[in-house]
Amino acid sequence: MTMNKGRLILSTLIISITAFSTAAYAQFEGQISMNVYSEDNGQTEVSELNLYATADRIMIKGEEDFDLMDQMSTDGVLIRNDRKDFVIMTGENQALQVTKIEIEGLVDMMASWGGESGKKSSPKSNNEYSFSDRTQTILGFEAAEMIIKNEDEPNKHLSIWLTPGIDINWGMLAEKWNNMPEDIDAEINGMTQEIIFKGRNFPMQIEAVEGDKRTMLMEVTNVNKSSVAKAMVEVPSGVTLMSFKDFVFQMMMQQ
Repeated sequence: MTMNKGRLILSTLIISITAFSTAAYAQFEGQISMNVYSEDNGQTEVSELNLYATADRIMIKGEEDFDLMDQMSTDGVLIRNDRKDFVIMTGENQALQVTKIEIEGLVDMMASWGGESGKKSSPKSNNEYSFSDRTQTILGFEAAEMIIKNEDEPNKHLSIWLTPGIDINWGMLAEKWNNMPEDIDAEINGMTQEIIFKGRNFPMQIEAVEGDKRTMLMEVTNVNKSSVAKAMVEVPSGVTLMSFKDFVFQMMMQQ
C-alpha cells in the first residue's frame, strides 16, 4: 500500500465516495479541505487538497502539482458537468479544455507511446470490500467504516470512514471510463461505478492498516457549506484554454 504523492491523491479521488446508507440528504455546495499524507525518504509529508462543489461543477485543487498520468501534472481540475467538459490547469496561464471522450483517447495514445495498449475491458480486482460494525463522528458527520482487503496482502487493509451527509453530484465521473491503465481500470470501472460515485457518500478518513498499526493517508479537516464554491468553479481570469488538438500537437513536438 505504498503510494507516491500523485498516485495517493489520484487514488483518494478514485476511492472517494461509497454507499452504506439510503438516507436522503440535500446536495452539498461548498468547500471540503483534506490533508493527504505520503512518505518521502522516511519522512511524512502533508499536502492540502481542496474540493469545491456546486450543483453542476466541481473544482479539485491542490497546493502543489499532482500527476494525473504520465507527462501530465496539474494543480487543479475543473469538472464542468453543465458543459460536459474538463478544464485541466497545465500552466500558470494555460489550461486544457477536453471532453471525456478526448481524455479516453489521450490515455490510449499515451499508452501506445509507452509500448502498451489501452485497457479495453475491466480486469478482475483482487480487492474485497466490506463494512465493519464501527462508526464514529468526524467533524459533526456520522461515518461508518468500510474495509478494503487485497488477497495478496492478508495482514494489511485500507480503512475508509464514509458519511452519507455530504452528497456531491459527480456527473461525468460516475460514467464508465474506457482505455484506462490496468491499475486504475479495475477500480474506476468496478468499485467506483457500483459503490463509489453512485453511492453518494464521502470519505472523511482513509487509513492504511498493517496488523494493529494505523497510518493516516487522508483526512478531511474542514467542511464549509456555503456559496464560496461558486467563485472557485470558474476558469480563472487570464487563463487561456487550449484545445485537445493543440495539446496533442504540443505533446508530439516534445517527443
